Amino acid sequence: MRKHHNRLFFGQYTHKASFKIPDTNVLYPTTDQHLLKLIEMTGKSSVLYDLAGFIMQHRHEMKFRIQHPTSIFYGSKELMLKMIDTFWQYWTGVTTTDPKRLGVLDDKTVVCRRLPLGRYQYQVHVHRKMPQRITEKQRELLYRYLTQNEDNATITNRNLKSWLSGQGAIHYDLNGYFYVRDEKALTPIYMISEHIVDHVRKFVKV
Repeated sequence: MRKHHNRLFFGQYTHKASFKIPDTNVLYPTTDQHLLKLIEMTGKSSVLYDLAGFIMQHRHEMKFRIQHPTSIFYGSKELMLKMIDTFWQYWTGVTTTDPKRLGVLDDKTVVCRRLPLGRYQYQVHVHRKMPQRITEKQRELLYRYLTQNEDNATITNRNLKSWLSGQGAIHYDLNGYFYVRDEKALTPIYMISEHIVDHVRKFVKV
C-alpha cells in the first residue's frame, strides 16, 4: 500500500509545491524508461520535455503526484525553489512545515476595519542589510514574485520596487516594505532567502 502523501510530506519533506502543467497525463507511467521515450518524442521547447528531465534528475530527492489539473511535488526548500524557478509560469502555490519560518508572524498585529489595499493581511518590512546579503538571482526572484501576481503580493514602496527591478540605486529606502495576501503567500519569500525579512506586521480585520 502506498503511503499517504501528507504523511510523506510531514514526515520527510519540508516543502510542497503545486503546478498546473498541461497534458501531464502523458508522463504515466513515470518510470525512467517511459520518460526517456517521451523526451525522445518531445521537442526541447516543450514543458513536458523539461518536466520529464527534472523528474529523472531529482527522482530520489522528492516525491510527486502527477494529476490534472494540479500536480504536487514534495522536497527540500532548495529543490522546490529550483523547481519553482524552472516552471515559474505554471506554479500555483507552496506550503512549508518549517515551524521556525512562522515565528516572525507574531511580531506585530494590527486590528483594522479594512485590510491594506482591501486584500493584504501582511506588511513585510525588508532587512536593512538585504542588498548585501542576497544574490542577484534572489533579487530577481523576489521582484518577479512581488510583481507578477497582485492576488498574492504587491510593492507600494517606489524606491524598493525600483531597486528590486535592477534599475534603482543600491541606496533604496531602508524602511522598504511590501504586502502579501496571506500566510501561504509568505512562504515563497522565506524560500527565496532568509535575509529578506526584518519583521512582519499582521492586519486582522474586524
